[in-house]
Amino acid sequence: MGRDAEEVSPPVSSSELEQEEDDDCYLSDQEDDALEESVLQVLEDEHHEDCHWSSSSVITRESLLAAQREDLRKVMELLGLKEHHARTLLIHYRWDVERIFELLDQKGRERLFSAAGVPLQRTNNAGLPSSTEVTCNVCYEDVPPSAASEMDCGHNYCNDCWTEYFIVKINEGQSRRVRCMAPKCNAICDESVIRKLVTAKRPDIAERFERFLLESYIEDNDTVKWCPSIPNCGNAIRVKGDIYCEVECTCGCQFCFNCSLQAHSPCSCMMWELWIKKCRDESETVNWITVNTKPCPKCHKPVEKNGGCNLVACICGQAFW
Repeated sequence: MGRDAEEVSPPVSSSELEQEEDDDCYLSDQEDDALEESVLQVLEDEHHEDCHWSSSSVITRESLLAAQREDLRKVMELLGLKEHHARTLLIHYRWDVERIFELLDQKGRERLFSAAGVPLQRTNNAGLPSSTEVTCNVCYEDVPPSAASEMDCGHNYCNDCWTEYFIVKINEGQSRRVRCMAPKCNAICDESVIRKLVTAKRPDIAERFERFLLESYIEDNDTVKWCPSIPNCGNAIRVKGDIYCEVECTCGCQFCFNCSLQAHSPCSCMMWELWIKKCRDESETVNWITVNTKPCPKCHKPVEKNGGCNLVACICGQAFW
């Protein structure tokens, strides 16, 4: 009986087997394109998660007063305050208008004002006759009402004591928040009274007081900083959004808004400061070596003379003067 003939596959060479294995490792063009698109999408999503929105604008010295008055106007209209009370609130809360509005809803008017030193009520002395003299509790002198000033907190002292107190505080750099000199009183003094009394005696200090009030919009503001250019251009930069960003002034100076150092992206501010410190320390070391050592004429290594005559010997064996 004959058997059915079996089909015998031709022998496969080792090179063909290796080729088949290599083909299995490669993707088709469609699969390759799909994988590339998915990887790019993941990277793009991660990039968007790490990025924070921010924008910046330049404030010149001419526009500084207008920018400050705009924030003052918002707080004055919303809370019905006088200008010096609105300024006291803004300085305490670092000129963050939105934060003031949020805290007003969270804490209420009384706690908001108390924390900033804005008096809620004023002591009413209207019933006192105008001829009644006022006893100053600082110098213990009796003065007429025209020679004394009362703050919104109700504390009343003679103008001479107030003036000396204001001058001392301005010279100490506390002109932006001059507290009442009554013991345990947290109220901030009326800037119009400070301006009036100090101008009469020391116009130069009154001018400094005005400058400090104006510059408080930058010094006490987390979203505004002076341009660090040298020589200083006098401009300031205001950002909206993320403060960890790099900005550019109209003078051409580019800097990191967070640390005010030169632009250093993508390096963090801490790493950049450590790098600057390292470079500075190395520079000081090089300066010391230059001043206190002399290079060996043979191996050129720095050699320090630590005593004896002027003839020194290097570790390489070379002696020189």
